[in-house]
Amino acid sequence: MTAPSRLRTVAVSKVYADSSDTAVEALRGVDLTVAAGEFVAVTGPSGCGKSTLLHLLGALDVPTSGEVLLNETALSGLDRTALATVRNVHVGSSSRRSTCCRR
Repeated sequence: MTAPSRLRTVAVSKVYADSSDTAVEALRGVDLTVAAGEFVAVTGPSGCGKSTLLHLLGALDVPTSGEVLLNETALSGLDRTALATVRNVHVGSSSRRSTCCRR
C-alpha cells in the first residue's frame, strides 16, 4: 500500500519578470509527491530552480501557475496567518553553504 502524500506539487511553474519585460522561467510544470515519513534532497547545478522550488514548498512564495498542496490542502487557499502556521508547524529545511565546508 502506498503512503498518503504529505506534500505535493501539481504542474507548478514560476516565472520571474523584471521591468524590461524580460521573463525568466525558473520552474516549468513540476510534479512532485513526498510521502509522509519520506526524506528528500534537492540537488542540481546552479540556476536550475532548487531554491525557487524550496521557497514554494516552504510557503514562502507562490507559483505563477500550478498548485502546492500540504496534506491535500492547497496552500493558495490559505491566508497569511494560516501560511505562517504551516511554516511554523510543518516546514523544516536544511541548507549547506559552500563556505562552511571548505577544507
